[in-house]
This record gives sequence, structure tokens and C-alpha cells, in this order.
Amino acid sequence: MIITFICTGNTCRSPLAEGLFKKTNPEIEVYSAGLNTVFGMDVSENSVIAAKDYGVDISEHVSRPLSKELLMATDLFVCLSHSHAMQLIPIVGKGRVYVLGNGISDPYGGSLDVYKQCAREINEGLLQLNEDLKSLPIIRHMTKDDIKGVAEVEQECFASPWSEKSLSEELENSNAYFFVADINGEIAGYMGTISVFGECSVTNIAVKEKYRNKGIASSLLQRAILNSIYMGDEFITLEVRKSNTAAISLYENFGFRKMGERKNFYRLPTEDAFIYNKYLKGEKE
Repeated sequence: MIITFICTGNTCRSPLAEGLFKKTNPEIEVYSAGLNTVFGMDVSENSVIAAKDYGVDISEHVSRPLSKELLMATDLFVCLSHSHAMQLIPIVGKGRVYVLGNGISDPYGGSLDVYKQCAREINEGLLQLNEDLKSLPIIRHMTKDDIKGVAEVEQECFASPWSEKSLSEELENSNAYFFVADINGEIAGYMGTISVFGECSVTNIAVKEKYRNKGIASSLLQRAILNSIYMGDEFITLEVRKSNTAAISLYENFGFRKMGERKNFYRLPTEDAFIYNKYLKGEKE
């Protein structure tokens, strides 16, 4: 899992949150970034002093803007205010954005006591974040360790499920991008795509029944779309059963448009498929 803490300048709040979180979660890859900053500014001295109260040294931190690479790699953006979240949600989707506490006030320009109060609020918010991570669906890149869990999703959701061997082979395809919804170690759903010569094809998207209607499919789809945009794909294409009204509604809400049909495309039971496309050119802007 990759978590990135987000604030405005990446010199006060988010470095504090990054440092405090790393101390208690050394197994998680953690970063911080600013939505309105430049590379290389020193961390606030008051933030450095406030962090020392928790046994954390952030004195070597320098500011960084939210880059394309970090935008693509991050599994959960932890925002230090609701305004930061509102800027990110249209880009990465609601499912990848979390607001720490009730939002942490910016201490910039304040006294050391203001910074220490900020650190206390951040620490309290991190305690809740650690609890929430046990139930939040984290949308992340699939790894080999996920194959068994994804195969279980396939078995539950499809009449002709992919085997673990087939999933393993697909995962090794350099043109394939697979994402999973991980809830405290359980694979709740997954989505696979293959990108070739500017065309992205959706191979599968599925969510376990007990986790449906929680926005997981939307989060998976939004992450796959963003990945496809930044891979330079021109469009995404997929097939869907004519009778699958829930999936059709999901795709249309994300801007997919019906382009045609495939007769008797599905088996068990036999059914026609609608072909849906979403054109991506220009969506970076």
C-alpha cells in the first residue's frame, strides 16, 4: 500500500503527518506532497520541533508538489483539509481520498504552541486512520500474492471463472494493469485491463456480493480510467451483458457510450453483449 498525505505547501501539516504515520506504520510506503508548492522548500522549523515531541525527526524533509508519478502510484490520499479532498476527488475518485480527522487547521505563521496543537490533532487523526484502514477498501495494484484472492472473486462472480494459472499469466503481461480492492487483507473485488497501441480493453471487473453497493466498482473503474489516461490510451472498450443493468448504469455514469453489439458473446447463460467505449483524448486537460 502507498499512502500520500496532502496539504497546500508541504512544509507544515503533511510532513508532520507523514513522519508520525511512518513511525507507527513502518511496513507502509508513505509520502507527502502539496497541491500548491514547488520542489525544495525547507520544512517549517516549528513542525520539526513539534515532531520531536513524538520522537520523530522530519528535519531533512523538503517540499514536493503532487507529481504525475505520485498521482498514479498512490493508493490512498490522506488530505489534511476538506478543500484538498474536493480538489482531488474529481481526479482520483472519492474512494481514494480520506480526510484526516475533521480537517486539520493550517498552522502556517503561527506560534510554536499552534504547531504543537496541530501535531496533537494530526496524531489523534492518525489513530482513527489506523482503525479505519481495517475496513476501508484500498484500491491498489494487484500483485502475485493477490492471485488466490482474485480467483475467489472469479469463482463467486462468474460461471466460467479464470483459474489462478490464467490470472498469473495475465499478471505477467507487460501490457496488463490489474487493480484490487483490498479490505484488511481480503480481496473484495478487482479489475483488469490490457493496453495495446492506444486501446485499453477491460478484461474483467467484479466485486464480491457482500461488498456490493459500497462504491467499490466505481473506485476500481476510476483508478483504471486514470491509469489509462496517463498511459496515453485513446479509448477504453468493454463488453457487458445486455441484462446487466447495474453495470451498464455504472459505465454510462463514467461517460462510456454504447457502440454496438456482439451476438451470443456470453455463455452460461448464452446472451448478447453490448460494446461500450469511452474516449480519453483530451481528458488530461
